[in-house]
Amino acid sequence: MQIIVNAGNGSGGFFTWDVLDKLGADTFGSLHLNPDGMFPNHIPNPEEKIAMSLTRAAVLENKADLGIVFDTDVDRSGVVDSEGNPINGDRLIALMSAIVLMEHPGTTVVTDARTSMALTKFITNRGGQHCLYRVGYRNVIDKGINLNKDGIETHLMMETSGHGALKENHFLDDGAYMVVKIITEMVRMKLEGSEGGIHSLIKDLEEPLESAELRMVILSEPRYAKAKAFEVIEAFKTYIEQGYLPGWELDACGDCWVSDGCLVDTSDDPAAIDAYMYRAKVSEEENGEYGWVHLRQSIHNPNIAINLQSTIPGGCQYMAKVLRDRFLLPSGMDKILYINEIDKYARNGNLSTDA
Repeated sequence: MQIIVNAGNGSGGFFTWDVLDKLGADTFGSLHLNPDGMFPNHIPNPEEKIAMSLTRAAVLENKADLGIVFDTDVDRSGVVDSEGNPINGDRLIALMSAIVLMEHPGTTVVTDARTSMALTKFITNRGGQHCLYRVGYRNVIDKGINLNKDGIETHLMMETSGHGALKENHFLDDGAYMVVKIITEMVRMKLEGSEGGIHSLIKDLEEPLESAELRMVILSEPRYAKAKAFEVIEAFKTYIEQGYLPGWELDACGDCWVSDGCLVDTSDDPAAIDAYMYRAKVSEEENGEYGWVHLRQSIHNPNIAINLQSTIPGGCQYMAKVLRDRFLLPSGMDKILYINEIDKYARNGNLSTDA
């Protein structure tokens, strides 16, 4: 089996020398294995487009079976299949869910609340349970730990960033272990004579038609930014609850004592809130439930992130318009937020900063 490793000049080169080579894998064509803190080739990040495209090119050029992309300290990973298809984000969570659900039927999978409705469908179609939870990999992993303590079997916890942990690996945030699970499944499939590669495991994962991420900068002194963000996000919740945003409803999976848009944890041992956030599912009469909007306070910066996802054309732009016209402007929140980015997107659906 030939496997390309792209360590991005981080610390992941060991996986080539000390793991794959010793197991007899062919790692010819691997990229950027030597550590270099200047990262001269690209940022070591499985979400980074250059990292994935270089790995894809190496896989195709060498006719390799798999490409692996690690982040700097190997707690995140992404892969490229033999046909050059990048598998990260929701795709990676789906792949790991498919593998884990074969080993542990009916298990719960915990993810952050930015994952798609299609991923929920993918997991539940395989008999699993999908727990949507707060953004932040520690939040996601800690939720899985608490669910297991409460008697709800939870074997996989993953964030869209590529952070992930498995119960069998003592809940460690370990990108290399995730890759080992994928390689093991590839070997199993080959031994069984399967003609489909690992991408066949996620062939029925539907892709969201549209997604967008926008930012609203908080107009205040940094020391007041967190309080202002809380004010905005709680007002967003209130507007939804009072019906000012027709067709919008606070989202929750409902299976693990998490309510109010995946923020409020009413278990006996609730986790502390490090950043306030809510997710709202959005419906209309013609299309039914077609998307969601997620507002999240940044932990490190004075801004609020807005993630949108839609299954219909123009859905993200329309939700941005509703958010602006029915919440931000009438609530007066535009006085404490710089909403230029969402205003531009609501007007022309363009994510570029020079639109």
